[in-house]
Amino acid sequence: MSGRAVWAGTGPSAGSGNMGIWDILAQSEQRLRSRFDNAFSPETMQKLSEIRRQVLEQVDSRFVTESSGKAFPYGKISVLLYPLTDDQGEAFRAAFLEGGSLKGDILQMLEEAQVRLPEPVEISVASEAVPGADPMPLAVYKIEFVKRDPSGKREMPAVRLTITKGVAAEPFWRLRKERVLVGRSPEVTDREGRVIRKNDFIFLDDGGEINSTVSYAHARIWWDHASQEFLIMDEVSRYGTSIVREERSLEVPSGNPCGIRLQSGDEVICGQARFRFELEA
Repeated sequence: MSGRAVWAGTGPSAGSGNMGIWDILAQSEQRLRSRFDNAFSPETMQKLSEIRRQVLEQVDSRFVTESSGKAFPYGKISVLLYPLTDDQGEAFRAAFLEGGSLKGDILQMLEEAQVRLPEPVEISVASEAVPGADPMPLAVYKIEFVKRDPSGKREMPAVRLTITKGVAAEPFWRLRKERVLVGRSPEVTDREGRVIRKNDFIFLDDGGEINSTVSYAHARIWWDHASQEFLIMDEVSRYGTSIVREERSLEVPSGNPCGIRLQSGDEVICGQARFRFELEA
């Protein structure tokens, strides 16, 4: 990965007059110390506090003054952490990712600031290990602000599909496609051996009890431009398709070309096999 950078402030935003940021920082530091004082060194604790302060200062610096008052003109905030060691990665996950800690601080700051927001503001915080072959990053995190398209249309997000039950060629798949075909085996052929379908998300045709309940052409997921969301339909599979969402089971109607809406975090059940559907930043 190239072009890694960090834009970090060194103090309060000039002329912001907003003390909410320091209250939030004080609360966050209290939580950090009560949870991790005995787990991490003083140097690590200081680094965690410094990164959190810099991120919140960057959000604060993006407020703009309009005729109707202050506004935050961005529809998306993306924070990507680059731990340089395993220990640092563990500290980042504990302090910034678990329980949505850093995301919660950013949301709290936006609420406390009482600025006009483009609803809703998407906030993502993720951690990415630096591959050994890559050059060292310029900083241990990067923050990006993306303005929302005035038309209300957004770019089709990438999806992450993670196997939770069954066997696939890979434990998870990252895809950015308008159509994702789900089935057993990479290709489906007719009686003459001609390829009539190529699956994108593939359960192995390994003869196992779980995978055998996945049809060769089981389901399809697609991006609907009109509704700006992903939909799923069951392609008249033998054992059916359903979704588990917040401990509720939703049946996917067989052969219905309208499909039903998918939500990030849904677990999709194909026969007895399962995978988790997530939108990626």
